[in-house]
Amino acid sequence: MELLTLYLVDDEPIILKGLLETYDWERMGFEVTGWARDGEDALKEIPAKKPDVVLTDVRMKKMDGLALIEKVKAMDLKTNFVVISAYRDFEYARKACQNGALSYLVKPIEEEELERTMSEIYEMCTEKKFKEKNYSLWEKVLLEDKDNFLNQMVGKYLDDAMDEPELAEFFISLSREAEMNHSFAVITAGIDIAQRVVNQKEFDMKQYVLDTSLNKRIREKYQVWTKGTQEGATCYIVDLGESGRVEPLKIILTDLRSELKGDMISALSNSEHGISGLKTAYIQSLHLFEVAAEAGAGLLSMEGKSLPRTKNQYSLDVETQVLGALRKNDIKQIKKAYEKFVYILPEDEDAVRVYLRRLAVRVEFSIEDSYGLIPEMKQSFRNFYDAVDTVNPPKGVNILYQLLLHIIELRSNMEEDTSREYFQDYIPVALNYIRENLQDENLSIGSVSEHVYLNPVYFGRIFKSVMKMPFKRYVQNMRMEKAKELILEDQESIANICVQVGIPNPSYFSQVFKQYTGILPSEYKRSLEA
Repeated sequence: MELLTLYLVDDEPIILKGLLETYDWERMGFEVTGWARDGEDALKEIPAKKPDVVLTDVRMKKMDGLALIEKVKAMDLKTNFVVISAYRDFEYARKACQNGALSYLVKPIEEEELERTMSEIYEMCTEKKFKEKNYSLWEKVLLEDKDNFLNQMVGKYLDDAMDEPELAEFFISLSREAEMNHSFAVITAGIDIAQRVVNQKEFDMKQYVLDTSLNKRIREKYQVWTKGTQEGATCYIVDLGESGRVEPLKIILTDLRSELKGDMISALSNSEHGISGLKTAYIQSLHLFEVAAEAGAGLLSMEGKSLPRTKNQYSLDVETQVLGALRKNDIKQIKKAYEKFVYILPEDEDAVRVYLRRLAVRVEFSIEDSYGLIPEMKQSFRNFYDAVDTVNPPKGVNILYQLLLHIIELRSNMEEDTSREYFQDYIPVALNYIRENLQDENLSIGSVSEHVYLNPVYFGRIFKSVMKMPFKRYVQNMRMEKAKELILEDQESIANICVQVGIPNPSYFSQVFKQYTGILPSEYKRSLEA
């Protein structure tokens, strides 16, 4: 994970110093590359430094945060803003957000709130940078393979990664604007995931036969785009032209289900018109597929009906959020995602058991496909499957949640063991580099991780695991130990010692030294002389 650059602005020295020295920005995914005590000074540096994020107070004497945001935006820089305000300045913060600030924090800043906000900002900014970085790649793909390119763009539109006018522009640029006025239907088809528990090889074989056969038969008559789902099924976005008839698609699905001996689960949307209709058909098909999978139905179609509306309509997207949190080993996200999952469970007890079992199956095979299942994990899943049909649904909900937490614990231990086993040899190299560069005030986890060719966030976890303390604290301890040695030699002034240990500000050096030893540098020197 790449560190984003962060610039700090606050006209209160104490708060600015706290922002610089108190928080572990690297753990949140940021590297502080500069700071200023007012908007005017910040405006001089921001164009050159081009930080990803500026964290600024909204109320300052020379130039307030609102003016700073407006002037930076006028420069067409891709800088994002997070604002800090006191309770009395809430109106300033509100206006800042209206002018483009991503979020705001209220003084005094709570560390937990800061970490939550900055983590969200990090995800938003990295996703935005990823899209911008890959835009040139999209252009290359467009030139080389227009059909595949349009397939990707349709997929992004269905994932809400682009809006309808943007997709329309791509159709026009490819001289395929006539297709925008066609009718579309969407088929979602796959083998029942529950069969994977019984026989993995047979499941894979049937899924392959289904994909290849259905793809071939649809393409014989129609223009089609495809998109995979999280649970392994495939969506076929079918261009029906101007006719809008879905009956031939029903025949294809019925025939194929007979050939597969009833193992296929499929859903067919209504015929919908235009690009907006394309997304409507996609939503219809996904919803029907969820219902078909629960009931074991071979084919469900809209038949001209509307989607049912319920208070808490179940959605596979919530299951996907649970899987995403599990991949990150993030207990907080697991709790939030699982709460959503529980909230939308139906009232029927048998249906609840179906959803619990299905989520467990998705989790089990997601881990198996990515990291592998150790025997303890396999046994835990077996225990859950045995229990879910015999206990009452609330108990089953709790058992599955405890299973998820147990998996995170096991995987965290596995990752820590792997880190120590494979990367502990990197630490001596890093420690040597730190010793040789203590005088560099810009020494950071980023520069050290770059020296040993590791991702800075991953290196930070390894460092803490092996050294039993965070990188920042280790460097500070090393600097203080070197300062003690230099004071003991009595050949350098305190000012020169500050420079040699990478803390050129004497007052700040004295403060850190006292925190480390309990006394000031001058007192330490006198104690040695005594």
